[in-house]
Amino acid sequence: MEASPNLRCLLITVQGGQIILPNSLVVEVLPYATPLRIETAPHWVVGAMLWRNLTTPLISLGRLIFRVAPDADLNSRIIIAHALGADSNLPHFGILGTAAPRPLNLQRHEITLDLETPESELNRPGVLTWARYQEQPIIIPDMETIEAVLQPLVRRA
Repeated sequence: MEASPNLRCLLITVQGGQIILPNSLVVEVLPYATPLRIETAPHWVVGAMLWRNLTTPLISLGRLIFRVAPDADLNSRIIIAHALGADSNLPHFGILGTAAPRPLNLQRHEITLDLETPESELNRPGVLTWARYQEQPIIIPDMETIEAVLQPLVRRA
């Protein structure tokens, strides 16, 4: 069976840049609410919230990928995403965004690898791929690596 030429995605603006996720990974978009701090979390895990009776960690890809300072990390939305792993303690997590995600129905040829990314940036934590959409740089986040950091945190919570 041939893969569909259309990709249904969401373009999510985070502090410092934009990420793209498949539509199927996003569960819900919520207004921003101040999370509870997780003491032992890395600087890019901004805390956790209770969502659907589950402790749901919230992350800032602006801090992780784009190195935005915590005091400059402005957020107006929480994008709840499905976790890719099978850990029942981490079925979802939140991604902080600066605006509502923009739905895209793109053709595969509309998204390309970003060949202009400096080599020093290629192995940045949290990045699966640097890409381009409509001549703008976008990030495809490394969800598995992000989840690997979150899993021990939700076990303690």
